[in-house]
Amino acid sequence: MRRQQTFVFILLFIIASIPVFLSENANLALTRGISSILLFPIRVTANLMEYLRISNDRIEKLEILVNRLTLENAVLRDTLDLDTTQLLSGELQLVKASVIGRDPSNINGYIHIDKGLRDGIRVDQPVVSVDGFVGKIRDAGTTSSIVETIENLGFTVSAIDINTGIHGVVKNRINLVFDYVRHTDMINNGDSILTSGMSEIFPKGILIGTVHKITDSNDLFFKQVYVAPATQINRLVSIYVIVSEEERGMRTRP
Repeated sequence: MRRQQTFVFILLFIIASIPVFLSENANLALTRGISSILLFPIRVTANLMEYLRISNDRIEKLEILVNRLTLENAVLRDTLDLDTTQLLSGELQLVKASVIGRDPSNINGYIHIDKGLRDGIRVDQPVVSVDGFVGKIRDAGTTSSIVETIENLGFTVSAIDINTGIHGVVKNRINLVFDYVRHTDMINNGDSILTSGMSEIFPKGILIGTVHKITDSNDLFFKQVYVAPATQINRLVSIYVIVSEEERGMRTRP
């Protein structure tokens, strides 16, 4: 062990003594070379951090674009089909918010976000994720808000089977169900269920989920249709609140 320590000491001493025997220009070149080697990890780390920052910005812009195109596509379908459903009016904005709190047991169906009144957030505004429907704003504070999600028991939203045009209501009754589908209505496993737009809160065209099971029931008129939600609420780290231009202009000053 002592021999290794002695060898390392001598090696370091020789390296440290080299500049003494070199000219000024040689010393300068050597210093530059050593600095370049020592600073290389720092430069690589800095470049990586900048790349990640730019990538995150691009991802956020793409997420916003995906959600906007989904909503605009629904409005376009209505226009082409001459649907009499009341269409969205005004320019919509998407406000991104981070999830800062949730019920660990995932029973009550509420999440807390880091945006509030000063960001244009208001009660009953729709909330979505990149995957689809999340819920609505239940309570808005100055800097944070509470979102009532589709996992909350009793949550309801008007919906439509986009494949067959069947209208109904999606409810959370422990399981997510597509209610008021008659026994004679054509509906199939795998059909996409979207918001119908027949609501003062939710615009048309937000994906709620897909049909995963259909069973007969004792009801004389309706069958039981189960829906697998498009968004896994307990995995959300960020969401988007749909805000009108007018509401964004009503921000409160902090």
